[in-house]
Amino acid sequence: MINSLFFLIFFIFFILIGILITLLIWNKPVFVIYIQLIYCCFMRFLITQIHLPFIIRYLSDYLSIILFLQIVLHFNKTKYLNIRKPLSFIILFLLIGVFSTLYNGNGLIFFIWGLRSYFRFFVFFLACTIFLKKENIDKLLKFLLILLPINFFLSLFQYQFLGLRNDNVGGTFGIEQGCNGEMNTFLTVVITITIVYYIYKKYNSFQLIANISMVVIIASISELKFTIIIIGIITFIIFILSFPNYRAIKLAIISCCIIIVGGFILLSLYPSWIDMFGTLSDAIYHTAIVYAREGSLGRLTAGPYLLQNILTEPYQKLIGIGLGNADKFLTFTSTFFNRYEDLEYNFFTYSLMLVEVGLIGLISYCLFFISILYDSLRIRKKINQDFSFYCIISFILSLMVFQLIIYNTSMYLDCSFIIFFTLSFPFIIERETIENKIILIKQ
Repeated sequence: MINSLFFLIFFIFFILIGILITLLIWNKPVFVIYIQLIYCCFMRFLITQIHLPFIIRYLSDYLSIILFLQIVLHFNKTKYLNIRKPLSFIILFLLIGVFSTLYNGNGLIFFIWGLRSYFRFFVFFLACTIFLKKENIDKLLKFLLILLPINFFLSLFQYQFLGLRNDNVGGTFGIEQGCNGEMNTFLTVVITITIVYYIYKKYNSFQLIANISMVVIIASISELKFTIIIIGIITFIIFILSFPNYRAIKLAIISCCIIIVGGFILLSLYPSWIDMFGTLSDAIYHTAIVYAREGSLGRLTAGPYLLQNILTEPYQKLIGIGLGNADKFLTFTSTFFNRYEDLEYNFFTYSLMLVEVGLIGLISYCLFFISILYDSLRIRKKINQDFSFYCIISFILSLMVFQLIIYNTSMYLDCSFIIFFTLSFPFIIERETIENKIILIKQ
């Protein structure tokens, strides 16, 4: 009786606190966006190292609901925001998810979970395009760049003094196994910002070398082999976009030197990789054919295997088995997950999505990012060239998203808030440019 009364009092207190917080942040969507972005960078650290309760993981869902309601209230008031293409693909993806769920007759709980897993990022993207301004972008980019040295020293501490290795070194992204996947997403964003800043003369050579060196060292101790390759990929993309440019040539030389050094650091920390990746065929086998262990699906084998052996019905290939119906959360596990868990299809965003919403759903999801690619280049031509670097950041990261979709489940995790924030840049700059022109005309 006493325990029940205590629980009731605690529950009422919790509800009252929630109502009070909601009232305080209700008309402050920019503040909520700030909290959402900052929180996703520290949430797993707070749980795994500060030992805050696991339930705080879902604070981002509460913030997403607040942002969604603010979008509904303010969307019609935004006259100069042109997001027709990406919004159309968001709506298409939603319709496919709903239709797939209804057609397969799945439970409401898994549908809500699937809806939450994907659409919270779309909500965040829309909120950024509607409510943020250029000055907000600059402040949040500064935060991400400051977070790099914090992660550098924290990762060194976790490696050297806590004795953590491989997938358990995650800096501010925690120390649970697989946390380095979120670190990889963060580093991809920071590399992009750093390189673009350098090309646009917002960074000097020392800042470029310092940031890329920190990224390489973090990647080495966190066993993020592909992150070092990503530096080369992003360098190549920016080199093509900005050539002929003296800084682009200098960037290519600096990046190549640091990548080579990074390779030696990796091999010195993890010498077993020499045997595992000694030949090209070994490297392909361990990175693409299998993933965690023998018998599990790999990055390149997951899709074909699922389409050929699991999604055998034509309708399953097209629309999947229902949004959220191949996943697990809390104590709930779907029938499909219980049956095929050993295949580890849920280790990659694209294969999990393929099962749930089929080829049509996966294509519509990818078309969203392709539309960002197109709009980044379109808007870049229209705006003041002093601001074009925002569009280049979005362009590069919308390309890198396809790597993340195949590489792991990063696009499914909280770190993706960072990606979707950067994808909103062109639309924010375009909206502000039009608004400023209207103000000048009226004057």
